[in-house]
Amino acid sequence: MKKIILFSFLIICGGISYCLKNDANMPLQIEANQATVDQKNLVSIFKGNVVITKGSLIVHAESGIAMQDKQGNRTIILTGIPVTFEQQQDDGTTINGQCDKFQYNTKTNLAILTGRARIKKEKNEVIGDVLSYNTQTQVYSARSNFANGVKTTTSGRVTVILDQGLNNGSSK
Repeated sequence: MKKIILFSFLIICGGISYCLKNDANMPLQIEANQATVDQKNLVSIFKGNVVITKGSLIVHAESGIAMQDKQGNRTIILTGIPVTFEQQQDDGTTINGQCDKFQYNTKTNLAILTGRARIKKEKNEVIGDVLSYNTQTQVYSARSNFANGVKTTTSGRVTVILDQGLNNGSSK
């Protein structure tokens, strides 16, 4: 069981962002209303108020499933309305995010956040219906089928807010 829980965290931590260096040495804790672990098929299922913590990483979801195939490829899927996460970075900043579904696969190195997805670090923010991050290439992409995940419009636009520190608050 520890093996499945450990790989679940490694997927979450790698898929969401860079962890604090000390987070890797911290214990993993998963709390849920219900848990099922199938050691033969390498599948763990957590349901009801799922809270995952490891060091500075805190993830909240309604349910989660972690799987490993015979080749050793791992997948984790977290669902909730919303799934939320928060993690402190080595530079002292915090990354916050949310989505309706979070999925990460070690074979593709892709973290995919869908449904009203957003990731924020300080004043920088990306909002869209689908956000993806390749943990190997460190490339982000964003797209929307609907305006920022809201299905009342069909503009298909994403929002990217970048604070490059150019405005220091003084007026000239």
